[in-house]
Amino acid sequence: MKQELKVTFLYCLVGILWILVSDEIISTFISESDMESMIYFQNVKGIFYIVATGLMLYVLLKKHNDAMNLKINELKKYANELETTNHELAQYINLASHDLQEPSRTVISFLTFLEKKYDNQIDEKGKNYIHFAVEAANKMRQIILDLLEYSKICKNDNLEKVNLNSIIKEIKNQFQDKIKETNTTIIVEDLPTINTDATLIQIIFKNLIDNAIKFKQENKPLSIHIEAIDKKDEWLFKISDNGIGIENEYFTKIFVLFQKLNQKDTTGTGSGLAITKKIVTNLGGTIWVKSVVNKGSDFYIKLPKNEKK
Repeated sequence: MKQELKVTFLYCLVGILWILVSDEIISTFISESDMESMIYFQNVKGIFYIVATGLMLYVLLKKHNDAMNLKINELKKYANELETTNHELAQYINLASHDLQEPSRTVISFLTFLEKKYDNQIDEKGKNYIHFAVEAANKMRQIILDLLEYSKICKNDNLEKVNLNSIIKEIKNQFQDKIKETNTTIIVEDLPTINTDATLIQIIFKNLIDNAIKFKQENKPLSIHIEAIDKKDEWLFKISDNGIGIENEYFTKIFVLFQKLNQKDTTGTGSGLAITKKIVTNLGGTIWVKSVVNKGSDFYIKLPKNEKK
């Protein structure tokens, strides 16, 4: 039975029962001679009122439900169209990234071959030109790969228990050469085990640690401090460093794809923090930064606990 019919039937049933019960109550106060005609009149009037208002209620409920169903169907249609568009866009990005990488690989290959074959005939200036060209081609290829990685980030509902201490330990092992070269110290408070996506959470911390190392102050040992704060239904993570810092006006801009504040940095593409933000958002969290120039930066990440109830 449709919802509007159920509500209307219940309304009429309750109304009629009330009329019949009220007759019994009234009969205790009115003489028997007047009772019969009065009850008959009340019953007819009451039932007519209940049925009339019930029909009106049915019409209103049906109109409301029809409008709601129409909106729901429209939303389903738009959702299906959006899913199809996203799928087509993902396919396009995959194909385009493959096609765009091929020219850069060809350029790198031929320039490297050219330098090796004609090494004795090319002066230092020519070798520098080749080096710059290869570096630019590699950077273009990395931008394409970063764009592909950014487009593939999506929400994952298959969460698992992840020990963040193990995640940081693994990242430190991956960065051990870089940590040693830059005289970096990573201090980690006892981090929790959380319900999340292991791969995505590793990318978050890896990008933030890499970013801190990349923008350390010259001639000064880098110190990175990682801690977690229990906020009842959320975890608040704080990743601090004593690097070069960020000016206030760039606190939002640094999370935009391919935005580089330090143009002297030739190794990065400006996508690391954008990828980090997208992952945090897909995990249901937020990320922001506080910083003082020449003193360091504090990156804050707030993530839901996702505890199973």
